[in-house]
Amino acid sequence: MSKFNENVFNATNLTVRKREKLFRERNLDSLRERAVAKRTTSLENAQSLWETTAEQFRANGITVFFADTVSSANRFISDNMGESKLIVKGKSLTTEEMELRQVLERAGREVVETDLGEWIIQQRNELPSHFTAPAIHLSAGDVAEMINHKFGENLPPEAHALTAFARRHLREKFKCADAGIIGANAICADPATVLAVSNEGNVSLSARLPEKLFIVTGWDRIYDSIEGMEGVQRLLSGSATAQEYTSYVDFFRKPLPHQQAFLVVLDNGRKALMASEFSEGARCIRCGACLNICPVYEEVGGHTFGKVYHGGIGALLTAFTGKGRDASSIASYCLRCKTCEPSCPMGIPIADLVAQLSESYPLPFYLSLPLKILGRNMGVVSGRGQQNSGSKSASESASGSGVCSDSNSNPAPASREAVFIGCAFRNPLMKKERKEIESALSRFFPNAEILDSGCCGMPHFYKGQLSAANDRLESIRKMFNPYDRIFLPCSSGFAYLREYLGDKIQLMSVAMAETAGKIDSDIPVFYHQPCHLKTGPGTSEKADLNQVIPFSEWENENRCCGSGGTYFLQHPRISRKILSRKETGMDGKFTIVTSCPSCLLQLRRVFGKARVVHSVSFMSESAHGKERRFFTAYQAAAGEEQKGT
Repeated sequence: MSKFNENVFNATNLTVRKREKLFRERNLDSLRERAVAKRTTSLENAQSLWETTAEQFRANGITVFFADTVSSANRFISDNMGESKLIVKGKSLTTEEMELRQVLERAGREVVETDLGEWIIQQRNELPSHFTAPAIHLSAGDVAEMINHKFGENLPPEAHALTAFARRHLREKFKCADAGIIGANAICADPATVLAVSNEGNVSLSARLPEKLFIVTGWDRIYDSIEGMEGVQRLLSGSATAQEYTSYVDFFRKPLPHQQAFLVVLDNGRKALMASEFSEGARCIRCGACLNICPVYEEVGGHTFGKVYHGGIGALLTAFTGKGRDASSIASYCLRCKTCEPSCPMGIPIADLVAQLSESYPLPFYLSLPLKILGRNMGVVSGRGQQNSGSKSASESASGSGVCSDSNSNPAPASREAVFIGCAFRNPLMKKERKEIESALSRFFPNAEILDSGCCGMPHFYKGQLSAANDRLESIRKMFNPYDRIFLPCSSGFAYLREYLGDKIQLMSVAMAETAGKIDSDIPVFYHQPCHLKTGPGTSEKADLNQVIPFSEWENENRCCGSGGTYFLQHPRISRKILSRKETGMDGKFTIVTSCPSCLLQLRRVFGKARVVHSVSFMSESAHGKERRFFTAYQAAAGEEQKGT
């Protein structure tokens, strides 16, 4: 059962707002292209880079150990701990993956997490719930209650008092520690350098005070050189904590005179990830930006949506470094909405990768059956247009149709334009919208042919049924081949097909806005942005529609509604909770316009049918309304003139 957490929601939304402001003011997006290129090139050459890096580190006095598995890494560290009894440890997701602290504690050693968030959850015997903010799910009251109960204090739930206590407590541990363990954000090959970023100074103390230092990192943390790392570091800091630079950036090249230093490089599936069709996921720098903006994560947190690695990217990482059943569970929570992708500093197509990963996991019957139904009648076209076969165009007829089973056998219509209806408008709940789309054709697309061939394949793709999705796509490709432009009323289908078929795929609402007149409204009209229009050419839909529709500002217009096609069936409580965020401050009379049929039905669950309108319907109704008003006025004027004579 999912447990909602307002602490997570508030913290992530604050970070997102700060991050957006920082990226806008500092133009950090301009760093992405070079940073992604550097990361990609480094991963492609990881084997040779590690060889040269290890050689340099060994020459500098650092012992380097390459561990194929978690057990071999833990064994090496345990064997080289010697008589160390007190160990101070910095934050490290790799060591969480290894359960290193638990292994050392079972051997009778005291291991103290020194990152404040990690220390808090260690006292509570919990796992981290975020990549960079492990205690994000807790309030100051929760922390105060824990400290007062465990340490016999009487502290108020106030951040300064709580951190002051933790600082005093940890300072004594640093002074007495025998060994230190830290992670690494990057290992640079030229020259061989460990780079670690932090905000609390605990990494510096854990690494420099003890006589033994263990640096634990993953095989995928390698970079070719220190040159260009500032851009990567700025993207990491900005994406993780909305800071252009963290408070501390530590570099290590060799041990201090009093130290023994060890570098442990863990594979545990990373090489397999880097060599697989999911290799783009290996670019992940563990910033957590995708978690902060994720509609699901911000409601339930990492303990529901993950284990060591959280969110959609967590499903992918867990599939290679953890257990398949854990990855399957994590993947099921992903909306595949792509909300996270614009925020990823490494440009990882997370939703697409999770969809591909899900091919390995069985779908429940209540999801697989609807997809089978959507896949029926592939290749069937219900055509209206100017064809040599003699069927009428939309301007000539509003109801004629012709059917063919193979679009290649059909001569291309003279107009070279078509409207692809898609599967959503076959839903009985969308009957009115279907009629309004058809009625819009004679006014806005008089020469277009209707292509009514069911589903575009997107629902199959995002549920991991890749074979069915590819079959659909190939059928669609052949069907669309004779046409220069294909208009879609469904924004999700538009975004999906545009990616594969290019500029010939057009959004119907935007095309209508080019010729529609200005629409007047006596009540506020709000725009709901479908998640799949947050990337790519569809991002301009609101601006295009705003030329004819006077949209009022709505602070929640970009917030996900939680539909996700069938997500409300799979996780109804989470879907409804996400949807509830759209309700804030909405009362009185208003209209919400959207181009996504799934979003439309979801929004109607709280706002009602009359208040939520498809963009094509809104413009079509407005156009017909103007015509009716003009005709009525004309009749009235004619009547007055007749009376006068």
